[in-house]
Amino acid sequence: MSLALLVGLVADVDPSPSPSTPPLEDWEVTPGLTGFLATFGVAVAAVLLFLSLSRHMRKANAYARAHGIEVPERRTIGFRRDHPEPERAAASAGESGTPVSPDVPDDGTPDEPGGGRPPS
Repeated sequence: MSLALLVGLVADVDPSPSPSTPPLEDWEVTPGLTGFLATFGVAVAAVLLFLSLSRHMRKANAYARAHGIEVPERRTIGFRRDHPEPERAAASAGESGTPVSPDVPDDGTPDEPGGGRPPS
């Protein structure tokens, strides 16, 4: 009979209520140290990958130039220093408000890496 009583108690027992904790607010939930370390690890890996990529690109360009393979120059945005700055050009335009056109029109080609255009 004690076995039947024990089985009945185990099958019929309701779980006791667990100690209730107040619900957490949104600002109280953080990723913690694990989340910080994971994010930091991804950032470090990305920086190392970018450095490795730039090193390999420099090696590939040097190899290509050494073997006579044409390597296109890097396209950069250059600023022309031979013309007045926009503020000075607007001030020299007077009060008419008409913009001062530069001596060399912009034909859409990228500027040379040195910053100036070749004489045409």
